[in-house]
Amino acid sequence: MSVVGAALEQLLRLIHRRTLKIAALPEDERDSHYDLIRLSCCAAAEYIGQSPDEAAITANDMVQFVRALVGIIEVGGGSDQERSADRPAPTRHFGSRENSTTGM
Repeated sequence: MSVVGAALEQLLRLIHRRTLKIAALPEDERDSHYDLIRLSCCAAAEYIGQSPDEAAITANDMVQFVRALVGIIEVGGGSDQERSADRPAPTRHFGSRENSTTGM
């Protein structure tokens, strides 16, 4: 695996763990965690050479992504471990015609 691939895999694992922890919190306690993600992401983006403005955009995009994942977890009823055995995981249909915006 390439260095970039390994870094991406590590980042996704981190996001997954963080998202599960945030989803377990009451809604009014989540903002400080989103702020920490924003600060960390912004610093990392600047470290790799993005301008402060680009880094802020990247950090905000990451926070929006984490918020969306938290929403998915809430709608889905929690993590895989919390899902009951009689309720199977939803089937993914990436690229299927049902998900197409053209209606083909």
